[in-house]
Amino acid sequence: MFIKYKLLWGGLFHKKLRLFLSVIGIIIGVSSLLLMNAFGESAKIKTLKEIETFGPDVMMVVAGSVRVSAGRAIQTEITTTLKPSDADALRKIKGIKYLSPVYNGDAIVRYFGKNLTTIINGVNEEYLLLRKFPLSEGRNFLKDEVLGYKKVAILGYKVKNELFGDEDPVGKIILINRLPFRIIGVLAPIGIDASNADQDDQILIPWTVAISALYNVDYIRSIYLNVENPEETSTIAKQIDEILLKLHKVSEKNRDFSIVKAEDILEVKTQTTELFSSLVKSISILCLLVGSLGVTAIMTLSVNERKKEIGIRKAIGAEDKDILFQFLVESVFITLLGGIIGILIGIIGSLIFLPLFKYPLVFPWGPIFVSAFLTIIFGIIAGIYPAYKAAKIDPIILLRQGF
Repeated sequence: MFIKYKLLWGGLFHKKLRLFLSVIGIIIGVSSLLLMNAFGESAKIKTLKEIETFGPDVMMVVAGSVRVSAGRAIQTEITTTLKPSDADALRKIKGIKYLSPVYNGDAIVRYFGKNLTTIINGVNEEYLLLRKFPLSEGRNFLKDEVLGYKKVAILGYKVKNELFGDEDPVGKIILINRLPFRIIGVLAPIGIDASNADQDDQILIPWTVAISALYNVDYIRSIYLNVENPEETSTIAKQIDEILLKLHKVSEKNRDFSIVKAEDILEVKTQTTELFSSLVKSISILCLLVGSLGVTAIMTLSVNERKKEIGIRKAIGAEDKDILFQFLVESVFITLLGGIIGILIGIIGSLIFLPLFKYPLVFPWGPIFVSAFLTIIFGIIAGIYPAYKAAKIDPIILLRQGF
C-alpha cells in the first residue's frame, strides 16, 4: 500500500514545473469564473439599488428627445418648450402622488475661500419625498419657501464634506454664482442613481429661484413625478402624453418631450448586466475547459514517460482498474489543487476589486460551489483518456522491449 501511494505522489511531484503548468490553467479558469460571477451578482444588486434611488414608481418628463442606453437616460435633443405651467397641468392627473418641476445646471459654489463646481437642481418641497432622499441634517424645503422665491439650499453629502468637513453647515451662508443661499439641510449619502448621476455631488434649491435668479430662464428641464399605484404607470404616462401634445400643439411625430419610466431603465440595465454576466461566465468556463485540456495533455505525456512504472506495477499484480484509478486520482488532484487555489484567488480578488470599483461586496457562495463542482467534473474528464491509455499498457511488450 505504501509503495502504491509513493508511486502515485512521486509521479505527480517528480516534475514540479510540469505540475505547475498543469495547475495554472485550472487556476486561471476557476478564479476568473468565481470573480466574474461575483461581479455579475454584485452588478445586479447595484442595479436594483440604483433603481431604488430613482424609485420604481417614478417617471420623468424630459424636454426634448431621450433614449435609454446601457441603463442611462441620455438626452439627445434639448428644447426650451417645457414650462412650469406644464407641471401645473400634469398635477391635475388622478393617481399622481408627488410632482416636482426640475431645472438643473452647473454653478460655482463658494464658502470662505473654498470653491467648487457642482450640479444645482432646482426642485420643490415634494422632490425629496418622490425620490425618497433621506436627510442627515436639517430639514426639507417648505412650500412657502418655494413659492416665495427664498434663497435656501440643501447640500449633497459630498458637497457638504468638501465645503465644511466636520463643521455643521445648517444655518451657514454659501455663494452660488455670487448669490447668497442659506443652508437648511444636508442629504444623507445616496450614491449613483439609475441615470448614472452622483446624487451626493449636487445642491438642491427652490426651482423658482433657479429659473428666475440663478439662470434667468422661463422654462424647466424636466418634471419628476411618482404614482400612487405603480400598476397605473402606463395609463398615467398615456394621459401625460395626451395633455402635453395638446398644450405644446405638436403631433406624435414632432413631439418636443419624452417620458422616461423607471421600468424602462431597469429593463435595459438588467439586460445589459445579464448579457455581461453570461458572456464572462462563458469565457471563464472556456478557460477552465482549456485548462482541463492542458491537464489531459500533461497526463498523457506523463503516461508515456511512466510506462516503466506502470509495467512494474502490472507485472507484480496491479489490475487495470488500479492503474485507471491511479491516473484518474492524479488528474482530479491536479484540477482540485488548481481549483482550490483559484477559489482563494477569486475570493481575494472579489474582496479587493469589488470595493475598488464601488460595487457592493458580495461573498459568492453559489459560484464557489459551482467552481468546485466543475473542477471535479473537468478533472475526471481530463483524466479519462490518459487513465484509459495507462490501463491498457501491456507489461509483456514492455519486458520484451527492455522498457
